[in-house]
Amino acid sequence: MKVKDMLGQIEKLFGRVPERYMLALVNDGLEEIGITKQHKRDEVKTDLIQNQRWYPLDDNIIDIIRVEIKDTNDRYSMIPKLTDPHQLIKEDEY
Repeated sequence: MKVKDMLGQIEKLFGRVPERYMLALVNDGLEEIGITKQHKRDEVKTDLIQNQRWYPLDDNIIDIIRVEIKDTNDRYSMIPKLTDPHQLIKEDEY
């Protein structure tokens, strides 16, 4: 649906409203959607497999903030982020 069509439907329901006011409302809504999209976070859990170092990620993942592993005492240990990718061992690269 285009913005023009949406404004036309709103005018049919609520009567004539200044176009600038309507566009300001649409822009506010779009900004709110953008903020929600930028700050959306999900928590994903996966089971570890013995001797497996690399795990596939979904295509919709943009950034990984932190990784934690649950040990045998039911405590989570945080895995530090690798800051220097040059330190990867050649055999470990995919």
